[in-house]
Amino acid sequence: MTVAVTPLTHEEREAVRALAVAPEQADFVATNAESIEEADERPECVPLAVHADGKLVGFAMYALDPDDGNYWIYRLMIDRRFQGRGYGRAALLRVVELIAAQPGCTLIVLGVQPGNTHARRLYASAGFHETGEMIGGEVVMRYDLACCAAAG
Repeated sequence: MTVAVTPLTHEEREAVRALAVAPEQADFVATNAESIEEADERPECVPLAVHADGKLVGFAMYALDPDDGNYWIYRLMIDRRFQGRGYGRAALLRVVELIAAQPGCTLIVLGVQPGNTHARRLYASAGFHETGEMIGGEVVMRYDLACCAAAG
């Protein structure tokens, strides 16, 4: 299995808009259409296509947050038809690699809905730790690059 995370191209936008999580997950993440609109309005957002073995399977987005100066993973989703195959974990690791390569990046942050236990386990298994903070009703998790690099 080869999972790649690449900048979202203009040609991929409609196909990404059509991707969706399972109905029971719909309250956990914004739609891709909303996320693409956010990226269009906020230049700090970097929208990404997730491909597995050359096939479009998901969407991710990160940004250097102007409020706190940290890199945040704003979105990560795998289409319902492709879940359960390890693509989400592989995509998360690729996004972390992309962000970690940014100059001066020492920390990656994300927010996750408290009831999204699957995502919380996924993020924890990749080295993210809950901070005890809540922002906008989401549990804040962080990945300390210096700590994780030293441990790895």
